[in-house]
Amino acid sequence: MTGTMDMGMGALRRAYASGATTVRATVEAALARLGDADQDAVWISTADRARILAEADALDARRGQMADLPLYGTLFSVKDNIDVGAMATTAACPAFAYRAPRDATVVARARAAGAICLGKTNMDQFATGLVGTRSPHGTPTNPFNPAAIPGGSSSGAGVSVSTGIVSLAFGTDTGGSGRIPASYNGIWGLKPAPGDWSRAGLVYACRSFDTPTVFAATLDDVCAVDAVVRGRDPADGFSQTITRAPARAPRIAVPERIETFGDDGVAALYDGLRGALGDVGTVDLDRFRAINDLMFFGPFLSERDVAVGEFIAAHPDGCDPVVRDLVLSSRKFTAADAYRAQYAVADCRAALAPFWDAHDVLLTPTVGRIVTRQMVADDPLGPNFGNGYYTNFANPLGLAAISAPVGRAPCGTPWGVTLYALPERMETLIAAARGIVFRPARAAEELTGEDP
Repeated sequence: MTGTMDMGMGALRRAYASGATTVRATVEAALARLGDADQDAVWISTADRARILAEADALDARRGQMADLPLYGTLFSVKDNIDVGAMATTAACPAFAYRAPRDATVVARARAAGAICLGKTNMDQFATGLVGTRSPHGTPTNPFNPAAIPGGSSSGAGVSVSTGIVSLAFGTDTGGSGRIPASYNGIWGLKPAPGDWSRAGLVYACRSFDTPTVFAATLDDVCAVDAVVRGRDPADGFSQTITRAPARAPRIAVPERIETFGDDGVAALYDGLRGALGDVGTVDLDRFRAINDLMFFGPFLSERDVAVGEFIAAHPDGCDPVVRDLVLSSRKFTAADAYRAQYAVADCRAALAPFWDAHDVLLTPTVGRIVTRQMVADDPLGPNFGNGYYTNFANPLGLAAISAPVGRAPCGTPWGVTLYALPERMETLIAAARGIVFRPARAAEELTGEDP
């Protein structure tokens, strides 16, 4: 990596306020990095240079108004199933491309707060996957271990933050795509409860419980974005007004047992964190996981057919074969199957009510094992389903989540945990994340190439 600029929002704001740098200089430095090797396969398209430099100059002229612009001079990337006005949206399928007439609501709100979009990032095609390898544009390189996957489906978004070219990245999450890339890239991921952030301007995977997400290097940064973009949006029929209760001392629970699929490195990282947590509650995670199979083996898969199935059926050779076959396989499910799935989710929520009466936060591994690119090449489906072991249940159950970095496995790949809560307990969820000592996967000195 050739970049040496600290892209954290706090550091940028201090540098801008002191006059040590300008927004134009930040944008120019990022543009100069787009050709670096660590950006290979990260970007599907980048913003017009003249346009974003003009945006930077306009922000420099407003430096005295920084207090009114909470994301002032912050560079961000956007997963390419989220619209950015005047740019193409492809969902990593060139034949599907269309020029977005306007920004998605989350993008528009970020830009109104002073942020600048650098471009659109690579992803598992049509957001169908948790590995980051299902794209005609290649696979972004995990910057910590090239043999590992970058995590999906928001692969380019995660890598754009972990390589330090942007401060923030918008992704999306249906079954884990706003959490799994955070784990594989040693960064933070915030997944709001479905409906808390607007879905207007997204290419949906499962519209009823999709949500945009954000990645950043710190908890403060993902929370700053949450404060800017959340809230009711009349343009999104699934948008909700969620009233958050004040934070309180979090009552945390962890699984009675975890599954690491034989990965001793992950088991050791979890055991270390578990020991540091002290006296916390426990729960049989099977209660949560009871609905996991509905995501890729049940009728929830049919929502992907509603979203993009007609296009895929008309352009079978223009689509990733794994994605194509998964989506079209959903046509075997019936309307009765979909109702049964809805009942299963409702029953699961009811069964979990006593747990949420006794606890505020569930803490689990984000992934059970470190998956390599070779594993996915050998078995395109198995590792993907395994990656969702701890994540698939969250959105159908309406939970908010924060993914946090814990450390690095012996192979060098980062690994982290995810904290879950009911949507009205988001402030307590944030408090829980602040109260646990998480360590970044890589020191800042390593990111800049300087000696510690």
